[in-house]
Amino acid sequence: MHRIHHFDTSEAAYEASLNEWDVREGDVLVIASEQIVGLASTEPIAITIAAGALKTIEPMSRGMLLDELVHGEREIGHAVDEALRHGWPVAPHYLAFASPGRCVTPQQATTGVQFDNVIVAVIVDAIDHRITALTERATTVDPESSQGLFLAQGLAHLKTARSRFRGDTGAD
Repeated sequence: MHRIHHFDTSEAAYEASLNEWDVREGDVLVIASEQIVGLASTEPIAITIAAGALKTIEPMSRGMLLDELVHGEREIGHAVDEALRHGWPVAPHYLAFASPGRCVTPQQATTGVQFDNVIVAVIVDAIDHRITALTERATTVDPESSQGLFLAQGLAHLKTARSRFRGDTGAD
């Protein structure tokens, strides 16, 4: 379960991330007065375009973000969803972490989302869906049969394609 903390200023959120026992790494930080959402850590980061006292992360691929940050997909996703719930502009490189079906307003989308980034997110989501379906199907066939071998090869190709689209440095 993720936790959300509200602060009056980004400076207070920053200090709480470092000093308060009840704010843990990965907790969502909300500063309504500055329209900022961030994630707590030893160096708290902003998910929104507005950052205040929180650190900003330069745009990079989803895979590189996950390699660089101490936060995982779920933590980043919770923070992105919280910012979108408030209607605040999210830094474009975090939008791919939004929950499926999350509505992005035109104001949030015009802050720098590029068409290519949206297409990649849609393709990766479609690949993930297909991997799930084929993985379930593979459990119902003999892995040594021609159908089992075909499914295994198809899954390997899909996983490689997904990694390349996400910009991962290695296949998963």
